[in-house]
Amino acid sequence: MSTRTWHTDDELLAAYVAGRLDAVAAASVEQHLTRCAECRTAIRGHVDPNPLELAWRGVRDAVQSPPLPLPIRLARRLGLPDSTAVLLAAAASLRTAWLVSAVVAVAFAVVATALAEGLTLAPFLLVAPLVPVLGVAAAYGPQEDPLETLVVTAPVGRTRLVLIRTVAVLVTVLPATAALGLLLPGPLWVAAAWLGPALMLVPVLLALSSFVGPRAAAAVVAVGWSVVVVAPLRRLPATWPIEADQQLAYLVLAAVACLVLVIRSRADRQIGAVL
Repeated sequence: MSTRTWHTDDELLAAYVAGRLDAVAAASVEQHLTRCAECRTAIRGHVDPNPLELAWRGVRDAVQSPPLPLPIRLARRLGLPDSTAVLLAAAASLRTAWLVSAVVAVAFAVVATALAEGLTLAPFLLVAPLVPVLGVAAAYGPQEDPLETLVVTAPVGRTRLVLIRTVAVLVTVLPATAALGLLLPGPLWVAAAWLGPALMLVPVLLALSSFVGPRAAAAVVAVGWSVVVVAPLRRLPATWPIEADQQLAYLVLAAVACLVLVIRSRADRQIGAVL
């Protein structure tokens, strides 16, 4: 049927807009509307302009102002400037998938600790202090950082970037891990005592990373901590890695690691260049 001699009537257009036509009739009307300007003008009277305007406004908003990632929105609400929020959101260790994986790993360690007999705290002490360490290691480096090209050319110091992301990882991971630690069997102080080695391992990781990069440093730290936890299991109490004497040793190691970072920072203004 020619579009020059036939036009859709108001009743047919109203049925089409209301969705009352079957598939064949609706397709016929649509085909006709693509060729007939008169009918396209006529159908406007059957379409509510407000829903149409709302739909177009939604399309424009989605195209012109896509929603920002959740970490950026949270950082903004906390009062951080946009530049810092973007740097935080680009870190792999601050993405939802990584955070969920970290919490699940600690939860399994808590369950294993609760079910273990004889080894007691070993599963939790083996996993929990390494979670923030691995998060910090995953936050840096040319292979892991999607903003690496911008970072090396921007006037943002590497040290500032390292500290911002390290603090962000600790703030997001430590509360959840500490809360899961409350489920451990035994005295309540155990739920907090593991923070000593955890906070020691982070500066040690950063100090090592300034020499060998985050991946190798993370491997060295993970193996070293595993030896500290597993090796004395048969000879010493399970709480040995988090007792008072060891906490003092962790404090000394953390101070030494921070000193190494300061020396590296003064010797090379691009400290963290290999991170």
